[in-house]
Amino acid sequence: SVVGGPLVMRGGIALDTTRMNRVIKIDTENMHVTAEAGVNGGELEDQLSAQGMTLNHSPQSLHRSTVGGWLATRATGQFSSRYGGIEELCVGFTAVLLDGTVVKVGGAPRMAVGPDLRHVLIGSEGTLGVITDVTLRLFLKREARRFESITFADVPAGVAAMRTMMLSGIKPFLLRFYDVTEARHAMKDGEFASPVMFLGTEGSAAMADLEMQELLTICKNHGGKAIGPSGAEGWMDRRFDFSTVEKILDTPGGVAETIEVANTWSGIQKTYDALTSAMAPFADEVLGHFSHAYTDGVSLYVILLGKAGSPAEAEKRMADIWEAAMRTTLETGGVLSHHHGTGLARSKFVPEALGSSWLLLERIKA
Repeated sequence: SVVGGPLVMRGGIALDTTRMNRVIKIDTENMHVTAEAGVNGGELEDQLSAQGMTLNHSPQSLHRSTVGGWLATRATGQFSSRYGGIEELCVGFTAVLLDGTVVKVGGAPRMAVGPDLRHVLIGSEGTLGVITDVTLRLFLKREARRFESITFADVPAGVAAMRTMMLSGIKPFLLRFYDVTEARHAMKDGEFASPVMFLGTEGSAAMADLEMQELLTICKNHGGKAIGPSGAEGWMDRRFDFSTVEKILDTPGGVAETIEVANTWSGIQKTYDALTSAMAPFADEVLGHFSHAYTDGVSLYVILLGKAGSPAEAEKRMADIWEAAMRTTLETGGVLSHHHGTGLARSKFVPEALGSSWLLLERIKA
């Protein structure tokens, strides 16, 4: 967890489930897979891929995370604009409650039998019980994929194009838009001078072509210019690489952080402007991109890269980063986390963020 979810700081237990690593059943008729909670996501995806199937859940941590962890942190993946987060992909699960009671939750395409109890534990980060096995939806691997990279004049133009795409009813499996600072990293070109969008469609060859054509028309209407598929294709090849951040953190005094928030379409530009401005004093580079889009809003991912004079100064700066980032997000009406979860980094801000619903969470925990 990049936000300190499993760190035991004030008493408690960190429970390792990675030896619970059995794939229980692959159901090709109902397109479900059931696996124990400790199964590695990348290993499961590789096993399914060999049989022509996919989870369509692709977090950057795919090969470092577990299926139970995805539920516990309410994770999402790089293709969520088309397939949704783990809450849409999860059919059901088994969990052990704190008194030892074993419960099975969900299991059908949809139920109207009381509240959807899956959501009591999805996102609970280990506080309400232990998830022991998970059933997820499966998809057939698609016949064809098409990619394109599109430049825009500025951030508002690209964000407006994303909104129009989501309202059109066409859901690209890949939709990521980088400000000019992160575009230089995404394009592997230090002189790159424009914000850039990576776009991908999939399906039958004809459908992938048609959807790409329609999406490029939307981009053109917002001033976008297609520059070829190589940028998006290059990103697909290295999309699990987290080494830029890790290398900085491995150096004495290195400061690197990833912060993901979300807001509505009407509020996301204000959050982007305020958050990138608030983070500027803490890092040499502040990178920003938009992904995980919906009809009513989008997530914003901010990356900080820098260096402090000493490890102690770096630790102090990290605390200041989170204080400023969360305060700025709340002040601009944003959501504290889109997919990384709460952890230690965000926990003190949760009561304010949840408002009156904090009382409901307290009562459930009690």
